[in-house]
Amino acid sequence: MVKIQVKTTQLPIEIGEHTFYIDTSEKGAEAFWKLVTGYATKSAKITEKVEKETITPERADKQAKKELERVIDQLLGDGAFEKLYELSPEYIFISEYYMEICSAVAEELGGRKKQLFEKMQHYLEG
Repeated sequence: MVKIQVKTTQLPIEIGEHTFYIDTSEKGAEAFWKLVTGYATKSAKITEKVEKETITPERADKQAKKELERVIDQLLGDGAFEKLYELSPEYIFISEYYMEICSAVAEELGGRKKQLFEKMQHYLEG
């Protein structure tokens, strides 16, 4: 009998005493990239407004913090930002967590495709 291990598309992300799960299925990956791209676009627009002096730096900071809260909750689940803020009550730290999470998810998604390609090459070459 051949037993094949069931694979999961839930990538665990542990920060402090909290463990969050990110869906890395094809649908989850699509949602992840859409979220990351949207956040980058909104952040760039906020920076542009400051440079053009259409908003104050204080207002920009407030908007940036609000966007960070939104993206963390969408990425890790409702209430995730609050949990992280309790661990590290500093937006810059949570922003660093966000970058580390994005890097880990991107690596997971890219690594999975690379492994599949390498296995297929191995089988094709005999």
